[in-house]
Order: sequence, then structure tokens, then C-alpha cells
Amino acid sequence: MRRDYAATLLSQWFVLGIGLFLFYVVARRGGVAGFAYYQIARGVVSSFQPLAMIGMGQGLHRFLPRASVGSERLALQAFLAQAGVAIGLTLIGIAFGPQFSSLLGLPGGTGAVAAIMIMLVGNCLCAMAVAALRGTHQIARANTIAAVGFGLIPVLVFPLADRVDDFLLLQGCGMTLVAAWGTLTVRHRSPAPPAPAGSLSDPTLRTLIGYGIRRLPGDMALPALFTYPTFAVAVALPGGPEAGYVGFASSAVTLICSLFGTLTPVLLPRLSRLFHADPSAGGGDTSRMLVRLPMYAAVLAAVAAGVLYVFAPALVAGFLGPEFSAAAEVVRISAVAAIPLAMFYAARPTLDALLDRPAISRLLLGCFVVQVVLTHAGQLVLPASTAAVLAFCLAATVLGFRAERLVVVSLRGGRS
Repeated sequence: MRRDYAATLLSQWFVLGIGLFLFYVVARRGGVAGFAYYQIARGVVSSFQPLAMIGMGQGLHRFLPRASVGSERLALQAFLAQAGVAIGLTLIGIAFGPQFSSLLGLPGGTGAVAAIMIMLVGNCLCAMAVAALRGTHQIARANTIAAVGFGLIPVLVFPLADRVDDFLLLQGCGMTLVAAWGTLTVRHRSPAPPAPAGSLSDPTLRTLIGYGIRRLPGDMALPALFTYPTFAVAVALPGGPEAGYVGFASSAVTLICSLFGTLTPVLLPRLSRLFHADPSAGGGDTSRMLVRLPMYAAVLAAVAAGVLYVFAPALVAGFLGPEFSAAAEVVRISAVAAIPLAMFYAARPTLDALLDRPAISRLLLGCFVVQVVLTHAGQLVLPASTAAVLAFCLAATVLGFRAERLVVVSLRGGRS
């Protein structure tokens, strides 16, 4: 498991490193306006990807390890269903392009919205392929697809694009091709554990969709916690650079959280198999490890957040340039959110494996509501960017500590 975690983390950090490099080159080529558009586009993709995926990615992590046969068929069915949903959302986005571009303050109209939606399609399909490969324990192949689709493709297509919207369009098309390649290489690797009496061993597409729909509100709320500050500032200060600053700060927090977010694709398939074969398996050393994991994550995240706080001005100047120096203070405030978010990410694989009820979904949705209320209340007395990142930190704090408490309760026999 340690080897899988290290390899997955390396792949994740490669993708995030490419993302930081893209911040640099987009800021250089597109200037402040182009950089703001790029950040808004990333925010739209992150916010609408859970809706397009309807929870099937997480479902593949949870249910493919329990399948005795038919893993390849289920992965292909999920990929095709994903393609249909994502393309449908893209057509809707293009149909209402003028309205969406006006709402987000995008100068490019329908063309700018279409480029974002094509990127959304590629992102969703690539994420689905990676989830299917991880669910069948093809960790090396999953990491390769993730690194190529989310990392190499953007680097390869950027020199071919004259504008930021062209870059998004080419990136989406490239990721779609990589996703198709990954899905066609899914193979069933190991037999499912024996199922408890009265349960179904082999999941179906209906199982995935039913599981995902119940968790859809939470799956949408989690990326929204990161992207809503950017949207709120973009709406409050249309055309201003502050939205780009907030988006960069959220991305810096994401870099820290990636260390702990990697736990879910590595731990969830294993815990799912474990608890599926023996519902009482969460005792003893396993239980103690899972209970302590969120606090260990908080300590590590506090160290990383401290480093980010100290070196924020150098980070901004190095990646974005001296004209973006105002972003440093926004990054420093946002760094605090990484600590409770690390607790949440460390708690999530346990809760996803144990609980059939969508407890995480309800928690995420509640925290997002708290964030929205605090953001708009704060904008009455504070600058828009400051209010947005403070609300982000407070909502993250509620999320992290409540998730840690849910792990304790669930492992003590309160799961259902």
C-alpha cells in the first residue's frame, strides 16, 4: 500500500506541478485578463465536474473491488454514460453561452463558454478512466493515465494555442483521447471477497448511479468550497484581477491537500473490500490507525501551511510575476484552510467505505451553505477577496473537525 500511495502521490504532484507551470505561462501570455479567464475556467470545470460525473467515479472506487466478474463491462458502461451526460451539459452551456459569459464576466461570449465546456468533457472522461483503473487495482496504469491526461496533454497543446480559449479546447480534446485509451485497458485483476449473506456481489451501472446520485450534492459542494471564493469575487468585482488572486490562493491550498486527497483512491478500494468481506473488521489496530489519521494529517498540513505563509510573496513573484504581488496576502490567509481540509481528506476514505448513508454529502452541503452565507455577510464590511477567503477558512474548519468526529462514531458501531 505504501508503494501505491507513493506512486499515486508522485503522479498527483506531477499534475499539480504542471498546473503551477501553466499558471506561469498563462500569466505571461494572457496577462492579468487572460489569467483571470483561465482561473474562472478552472473554477467552472471543478464546480460542474461532480454534476457531470454524478458520483460514478467514487462509486467505481467503492464497488469495482467487490465485483467478481464484469469489471471491464461496468467500466465501459460508466464511461459511455459519463460521455452522454457531459456532452449534454456542454450543449446546454453553449445554448446559454451569452448568459453564462455575462454572469461570469467573460468577454469572449459563447466561444469562451464553449471552450470551457469542452475542457469539462475531457476532464470528466479522464477522471472516470482513472477511477475505473484504480477500482480494479491497476494503480500503475491509473497513475500513467492521470499523468498523461492531466499533466502532459496541457503542456503539449499549449504551444499550439494562440489564445487561452484555444488552449482549453485543445486540452479537452486531448484528455478525451487519453480517457478512451485508459478505459479500453481496464482489466479485472483479483477475485472479489466473499459477500455477506443477503448482499449482492456484482455491482451494476444502476448501482453506481444510485450510489452517486445520493452523494451528488456533497460531490458538488466540495469543489465549490474551493471555487466559490473565485466566483464570488468575480461577480463582486467584474473584470478585476482579484478573482485571479483568489483562484491562485485556492490552488496553493489544493497543492497541500493533494498530499492527503491521495489517501482516498489508495485506501478506499482496500477498505471497501475489507469491510465488505467482514463488516466487523474495523476493530483493533485498524480502528486506531483510522481514528488517528485525521490528526496526523492536521499536523503535517500545519507545517506545510506555515511554509506557504512564510514564502507566499516569493511564490507569487516567482510563478506569476511582480505585478501580481497583491495575491501574496490572499495566499497567506487561505493557507490556514489547509489544516482542517487535511483532516477531512484523511477521514473521507474511512467514511466512504463504512457508510451507506450519504453522511459526507450532507456535511459538505452544510459547510458550503455556511461558506456562502459568511462570504456575502463579510462583503458588507470587508474587501470582497478578504471576505471570500475568510469564509473559506471557517467553512473548512467546520468540515474538518466534524468529519474527524464522524470517523470516531462510525468505527464505534454507529455506521449504517
